[in-house]
Amino acid sequence: MGSFWKYGLVFLGGAAVGALAYKNSKEIREICAKALGGILDMKDKALEAAELVRESAEDLLAEADAKRKLEAPEA
Repeated sequence: MGSFWKYGLVFLGGAAVGALAYKNSKEIREICAKALGGILDMKDKALEAAELVRESAEDLLAEADAKRKLEAPEA
């Protein structure tokens, strides 16, 4: 699918959502607020998971470095 069609479909989808929002603005606004809230919760959870992975990798690296220094032959 060419980029023209992809962006055209995105534009039409946005126009449809805009028309619905204009017609039923209060209901659509509540639905969008809930959806965005869920997206923000997922973002926060993903950032927490990434932080845990980073901390675990740092701990593993520190342990490996300490073990390497202990096992290194005295020169």
